[in-house]
Amino acid sequence: MATSGKSRPSEGVPLDLLPVIRSAGVMTDRQFAELKAKVLKGEYPSDAAALADRLIKEGILTGYQARRLLKEKSQGLVVGRYVILDRLGSGSMGRVYKAHHLMMDRSVALKIIAPEIASNERVLARFQREMKMVGRLDHPNVVRAFDADQVHNILYIVMEYVPGQSLSQRLRAGPIPPADMMHYAAQAALGLAHAHGQGIVHRDVKPSNLLLTEDRQVKVLDLGLGVLMEADSQATFATADGIAVGTVDYMSPEQACGRDVDGRSDLFSLGCSMYHLMTGRLPYPGDSPLERLSKRIGGRPAPITEIRSDLPPGYVQVLDKLLAHKPQDRFQTAAEAAEALQSLTRPRVRTFSRPSSKEPGPPASPPAAVAPPVMVMVRPVYPAWFKPVAALAEENPSAALLVTLALAVALFASGFGLASLIR
Repeated sequence: MATSGKSRPSEGVPLDLLPVIRSAGVMTDRQFAELKAKVLKGEYPSDAAALADRLIKEGILTGYQARRLLKEKSQGLVVGRYVILDRLGSGSMGRVYKAHHLMMDRSVALKIIAPEIASNERVLARFQREMKMVGRLDHPNVVRAFDADQVHNILYIVMEYVPGQSLSQRLRAGPIPPADMMHYAAQAALGLAHAHGQGIVHRDVKPSNLLLTEDRQVKVLDLGLGVLMEADSQATFATADGIAVGTVDYMSPEQACGRDVDGRSDLFSLGCSMYHLMTGRLPYPGDSPLERLSKRIGGRPAPITEIRSDLPPGYVQVLDKLLAHKPQDRFQTAAEAAEALQSLTRPRVRTFSRPSSKEPGPPASPPAAVAPPVMVMVRPVYPAWFKPVAALAEENPSAALLVTLALAVALFASGFGLASLIR
């Protein structure tokens, strides 16, 4: 039986990738026209899989985009003004993507909020109010938000794209050394202090929301998104557990009880994060979220010194204050916590004499005797009538004194006599 000269495409791969690329909208009209011309001229392969590989190698498509297009999943690669480049991860409230702004030509991090959260009108209203405050944040220890919008029932927030890894990812390589942890936590506290000053409480501080950049700078993620969970008054504990898995492990006692929270709640969550990152264990362990939640409401965390006996006393003291059960017993502001954390790693100035590296030489010779000063007598110039008195004073000071007294008495007597005659 004769067979066709064309090789059959792999199962599930489209015969022609060009229409799929076109419908996805990941290219401008000009870019697509140039691509199509090269395919027709034979400069690019017409086979879908081969064409995708070629476009990846030349940086025209990303691997994530190519995989989606080969599965004919072209929808969702463009959200508003942003083209999705790659998937960075997923969290309790949605998925995070690396995206490209079409007009401004810059990479951003785009977070698409989970549909079950975005569909709640009450949640949406509070989210919009919170985003207005988040847009004012501008601090080196905070991931800045550039945009937020809702397109075709897709609620998203756009943030600066910062290469690095979260501290939860860093933990996979092993516990973080205490000195490094204090340095990271101080930066996180500075970022929280800035947010608190703008009236924003994070409500979900945890290792996965602390980004460590390539130059060891820590940036706080997801500011303003904690309201998405709290605004849902219909959420039961089971629903919250299903959506916010892991958040329970860093939640403050007052937040676990459903009370109003302030910045001191974020500081407790920061302390829980530090405990976990330095030990690899949770401060309130348990077999279920409900058990771990009840422990933080009614108990105290296991002493960290039972796990890290090498922790300096100053570190333990600061951590204990962050993890105080009552808000009034913690640091009262994030700025105060940052100062305490910075003081633990700030280098101390020590004064000491360095030993000389030179070999000891012969003993120093005693200092030469200092010659006594030369006294030069300078004679003053006296009036002619006073010269005899001066000469007498030099030769015989006692006689000169008697003569001076006699003259004074004579002058006094003559003056007294003159006064009598006048009368």
